[in-house]
This record gives sequence, C-alpha cells and structure tokens, in this order.
Amino acid sequence: MEKLFLEADIKLRDETAARKEKASKVIELPAENQKQPDLQYFSAVFVSSGENLNHAYFLGSELVSAEGTIVNKALDVEHSEDEIIGHIYERAFMDKEGKPLDMTELASRETASLDGQEMHIAIAGIIYKNRFPNIAQEVAAGKWKVSMECYYQSYDVKIGDLMLDPKDAEALGLATADDKILGRLAKVLKNGKEIAEGQIARVLRGICFSGCGIVKNPANPPSVILETAKEKELKAFTDEEEDVIILNYDKLDNNVTSEKVEATVTTEEARDGRLDDSTGICVSYKKRLYDKAGTVTAENWCTAYESACTSFSRDTTDPNCLRNQNIRRFAREAANTLVEERTALDKRKELLDGLKAALREAVKTQSR
Repeated sequence: MEKLFLEADIKLRDETAARKEKASKVIELPAENQKQPDLQYFSAVFVSSGENLNHAYFLGSELVSAEGTIVNKALDVEHSEDEIIGHIYERAFMDKEGKPLDMTELASRETASLDGQEMHIAIAGIIYKNRFPNIAQEVAAGKWKVSMECYYQSYDVKIGDLMLDPKDAEALGLATADDKILGRLAKVLKNGKEIAEGQIARVLRGICFSGCGIVKNPANPPSVILETAKEKELKAFTDEEEDVIILNYDKLDNNVTSEKVEATVTTEEARDGRLDDSTGICVSYKKRLYDKAGTVTAENWCTAYESACTSFSRDTTDPNCLRNQNIRRFAREAANTLVEERTALDKRKELLDGLKAALREAVKTQSR
C-alpha cells in the first residue's frame, strides 16, 4: 500500500460560548467540566473530497468507506512514529457549508451519489500538553499545522472527467508511478477529437487513514471550513506549450482485448459524436469488437460487464448504464432479503390469532 500525507491548519477551541456552540454543530467537543487540565484540545479539517493541491483526488464514497479508520490514531511530530504527542478522539463529516452530515444516511447512499457530494472530514484531537509543554505552546501560537496520513491500495488516473486505471493510462503513454506527472495539463484525443482535458490527478482507492502529524513546513495549503484556504497559483498552459501532454485514446482501442470474445477494437470505429465532450464518458464502451479473422463479434459492447451496452448515450451517468442497473438491482435484492427476514421473524399475526382464540374461548366459558 502507498502512503500519503496532507496538511491543514490546527485551530484551537477557545472557551467562548459562541465558538463552542459553533464547533458543537460540526464535531462533538467535551464539556467544560469534562476537560482534563493536562490535555490540549484542538480541531481541524482532516481531509476534503475532490482534488487537493498535491493532485490527490478523494471520492466521497472512498472517504465514507474509510470513516472507521480515523479515530484513535496517533498524533506525531513531522510524521515521526517515535514522537507521539497525542491522538485523534473524534471525527465528523460535514458538507461544503460546514453543516453536519449523518453517517447512517451517507452509508445508505449509492456510490454515484456519494461521489457527487462535496464533503469534509473534521477531527478533534488532544495533545499531551503536560508532557510536551513547548509543543503545546507553539500549537497555541499557530506555529504548527496538521498533516493527514493515509495508506491506499490502488488508484485511478483522472484527466478532467475521464478516469483511467493505471494500465490504460500507461498504455496511453503516462508513467503513472512517476509523481512528476501529477498536476501536468493533459488532453486526451480520440479520432482527432478532444474527449478530455485537465490536470492529471491520482484518485485514491481503498483508503486507510493511519494517523496525523503536526508539521511546520506543509506541502499543502490549509483546508477549508475551520480555516481559510490559501490559494496556490496554477500555471496557465496553452496548446502550443510543451507542458501540455497530448494522449491518443485510440492507443487503448488498439491494445484492449476482450477475453470473452478474444477481440480488439479497430481505430476506424469512433465513439458516437454525442460523446465528444468528456462529461460522464465511458471508457468501457466499444462500438465494435472484431475477432482475429476480422469478423465483427459484438457491437455496442461494454467491456466492464462483458455484455451489450444498455445506455443509449453510452454515458456512465445514464440510469440505464449497466453499472447503475447493477447498483439498483443489488439494492433491491438487499431490501427484499431484509423484508423477507423480518417477515419470517414477525410473530404478530400468530400472537393475534392466539389472542382472538383465547378471547373466544373465554366468552364461551362465561356464557355457560
């Protein structure tokens, strides 16, 4: 697993009633009579959905999945595991306005819905200030920032609205293991037409938060909501400049082989014209597949599900997309199973029938 560090400002919680009330709307803080005098309490934005200035991209669904890995992790100095000065004791999800998001509701939502939700994770932590008084004083003076630590199992490469797995990205000519490509402006062309444009980012998958450090020289500006973000100037590129990476999507069509039909896609077959923009574009859609003899074996094919594409627009945002259909089918099956289980355990009718029978018997006995 790869490891990643992000930075954000620490914001101490003053004892004013107004600030305490505001903080309590986002993350639970200890009451005054519950605070221990040898501990310094703080809160900060831990991580946010979307792309940060290190060009790591966090999907809402991945943040929700990793929610259980945040609390009870160590707080260290400059990411040194031998210098533990505190720990994280609470976390809270909130929207871009700073309003709390309910975890139960988030967990019940579909992946596509979560990935469209802007969210931030705030943390509450403590520093052992009696053991580390100098650091506690410097934190209070605003000389330190927090730096999120996490592992991730895999990643996708994102260019504009187009996401590619590392193999496809490398087939297009990107050395995905090279961090120097992150943040570079790239354009993806298919049959001479631009289908995606944007800075290259890494979409982290299988995230496990591993702790939090305090640092003095962060590589990332402060996070938003609890603190003000410092904007980083991004160089503007033009088409003529060498810094723009031009990628030919047709290379994938030449290299991608369907294991089911043992076929490749020829470069002559273009995606429909209505898909010339990059919004929702589906990298799994193939207009035609050919076998080794050049015979067409399938048309309008979805390589992700090895089945005919069911979306008229060949768009991953289409409700008829196989991916979206499978999500809905899974939800229906899960709901039906739950209803069946509850029905099997429901004894109310049986108990009511027994009560009615007992009442009838009691009436008969009384009338004798």
